[in-house]
Amino acid sequence: MLKKKQHPPAYVDGQLTVFDIVQTTSVLNPDFPESSIRRHPDLEPIAYRELAIFDRTRLLFEQAGKHVTMKVAIPRCPLISSDNVVVINEQQFKVFNAAVVQTKDGFDETELTLETPEVEYVIET
Repeated sequence: MLKKKQHPPAYVDGQLTVFDIVQTTSVLNPDFPESSIRRHPDLEPIAYRELAIFDRTRLLFEQAGKHVTMKVAIPRCPLISSDNVVVINEQQFKVFNAAVVQTKDGFDETELTLETPEVEYVIET
């Protein structure tokens, strides 16, 4: 019996850039750290494919006070967590969740659930 040829997932919806959140404290205001983001040193821009967020899932997030905006899949990347921000088309998204999953064809990928950040982060250069 011939095996059906398996193709890796196509990531054709765009590219995202990964940033680390950096907490800095000011001498003038040490009790209130400020957050900025710095490009992740080990990751180049990553191609992604957009996933659907079902109404029930969106409703559950909204009831928990989270404004989940987008869900994307990228090739497997264990370096991304909820301590990261991604930028897509110059828009910032906070990573709410990063989960490694397997496609139906057996390929590992990372699914990122993205939310609108409470504030826009300053990008460090």
